Amino acid sequence: MISISIYRNRKKGIEQFIVTGHAYAAEPGQDIVCAAVSVLTQTTVLGLYEVAQVAIEHEIKSGYLKCRLPMNLTEKELYDIKLLMDTMLLGLKNIQESYPQYIEIHDKEV
Repeated sequence: MISISIYRNRKKGIEQFIVTGHAYAAEPGQDIVCAAVSVLTQTTVLGLYEVAQVAIEHEIKSGYLKCRLPMNLTEKELYDIKLLMDTMLLGLKNIQESYPQYIEIHDKEV
């Protein structure tokens, strides 16, 4: 099972997300659920770093991805981050609707 934890600040903005586990929906290399989650989350990390040019903290390894935003962001950075994060979460929820037995999403305020 893939577990996705979304951590929000008091203003409801996503400030961190962590993805753990594997779907095991198929053999490694054939698992479209794992591939879809990996593509969405890793592309979001790339977008935050390369497109929005935000100095994020991140770690990626097999079955694990963590992305944390820095403090003291500008209004422009917050706007760009919101677009990227909301799009990622929309895609993840869409995958979860199609494959609920393989993905759980925990969305909470910290």
